[in-house]
Amino acid sequence: MKIFYLIIMPVFLNLSITKAQNNSGDSIKTKAEKLKHLYVLSTASSSDMKDVYKQQFFDEFPNTFKGLNDLYGYENSKPAILYFESAAHILELFNNLQNINDTLYYKKIISIAINGHWDADAVNYFQHGLRNRTEFKPELIVYILKSLPEEQIKSFWYFYFDGVHPKKEIADSLLKIKSIDNKVYTLMLAAHQEILNQPKE
Repeated sequence: MKIFYLIIMPVFLNLSITKAQNNSGDSIKTKAEKLKHLYVLSTASSSDMKDVYKQQFFDEFPNTFKGLNDLYGYENSKPAILYFESAAHILELFNNLQNINDTLYYKKIISIAINGHWDADAVNYFQHGLRNRTEFKPELIVYILKSLPEEQIKSFWYFYFDGVHPKKEIADSLLKIKSIDNKVYTLMLAAHQEILNQPKE
């Protein structure tokens, strides 16, 4: 009987792992299909439900940098499932959503930026929108950031400044953060300096 269990248990274990891996793949595929469908509905000129579909698109949009990369990025010389839709989905739609509650929108973009790093295409499109929103409402960014651990605050700013040619000057609209919250301001300066000190490739 023991021999039977020793033989059969690894088989069940392998099946469980395979099933979990398949479910993970199906999950990304399912999310991708939903986003593609909601993009079409959100941009259909004749739809009276545009705002509803835009809200649903926002809700389905990833909440982490890994999620963004898994759906839209380009890793290991391989495009992600929505790589070729990234300009339309991110640059044209997500970055320009105006019907979403500001706090919810800003919490999502901050969440995505944490642990992020610059990359071309999809990540660059997202970063472009993030920068515009951050400079437009620095007070709201600070309000959300100051409740996070210092490591995450610095990580957000690191992603904000990261790029092929990072700017040496900080935008004027961000300098007033000093009068809003000195800790967030100090971490912003530290992240900016860290980016500038990176060795050039």
